[in-house]
Amino acid sequence: MAGSGEGLAELARLREILNSIKEETPGVRALAVISYDGFVIESFMPSSVDEDLMAAMGSSVLSIAERMGIDLRLGDFELGIVCGSDGYLLLTRAGREAILILLVNKDVKLGVALYMAKRAAARVAEALEGVSIEELVAARWG
Repeated sequence: MAGSGEGLAELARLREILNSIKEETPGVRALAVISYDGFVIESFMPSSVDEDLMAAMGSSVLSIAERMGIDLRLGDFELGIVCGSDGYLLLTRAGREAILILLVNKDVKLGVALYMAKRAAARVAEALEGVSIEELVAARWG
């Protein structure tokens, strides 16, 4: 298990990755990496968004979507989409223990947003490989 100094360094690296994803992906209003337990690991959220509530709800939505996929024999969960009148919420796995959430403007082509979400999740998953999610949560909230 990484020490708290390593956890802080890993959080800084994750923040750099999220920042580059936000800059490279048109129409992304906000994004976050959360744990399956519903804790924020790292995020870029506007102050109007309660990131803790968003993380808890995002974890619940993903859990329900995974269960529906199993019960309906759709295979493994890949990506969830919530469509609102002003934008999209995209949820996808980012490795075995993390979830990537993106809030995307409605004027963005959905196909482009889905492609970028999958690409971003792969980058986050790679960065988190071998990293203790519990350690990152503790480093952020510790």
